[in-house]
Amino acid sequence: MFPTLESRADILKMLDELTEHRTAILARCSKLSDAQLRDPVYQGTWTLCQNLAHLSWAEAYMLAWIKKRPEKFPETEWPQEPPHDLAAIRRAFDEAHAAVIAFLKSNPESVLKESCLYGRKAMQQTVGGVLFHLVEHEIHHRCFVLHKLAKLEAKA
Repeated sequence: MFPTLESRADILKMLDELTEHRTAILARCSKLSDAQLRDPVYQGTWTLCQNLAHLSWAEAYMLAWIKKRPEKFPETEWPQEPPHDLAAIRRAFDEAHAAVIAFLKSNPESVLKESCLYGRKAMQQTVGGVLFHLVEHEIHHRCFVLHKLAKLEAKA
C-alpha cells in the first residue's frame, strides 16, 4: 500500500511543482527536432514522447481509479494515451492536471483517507495513497526524461 497523503495543501504544492518541471521539460523538448523526440537514446527504452505521453495518460488513469471508488475501474474504460506529439501531450497534461486539481478542491480533505482500488491488480489503496503514487511515478520518469534530454541536446 502506498503511503497516504492527508494534506490537500501539501498535494496542491506538489502538483504545482510537477507543473513547473513539466513546463520546463516541454520548453526544452520544443527545441528538439522530431527525430530527436523519437530517439530512444538507449536502444529498447522509451523516447521522450513515449515517456511524456505515458505521464499525461497516467495522471488521467490514476484520477479515474479514484473517481470510480469503491469499485474496480474496468480496463475497457481506461483512458487512451495521447498521440506522441508535443501539442497533444501538452494538452493531455493540462486536461489531466486540471481535473486532479478540481477533484482536490471540490472534495473535503477527508477524501484523501477514503479507500479506493488501484492498478492492474486492483489493490486496496487510499485516495491520498494514489495521489502519492502520482507524484512518485512522475519523479521516477522525470529522471530518465531529463537525462535523455541532456544527451539529445548535447548531440545538437
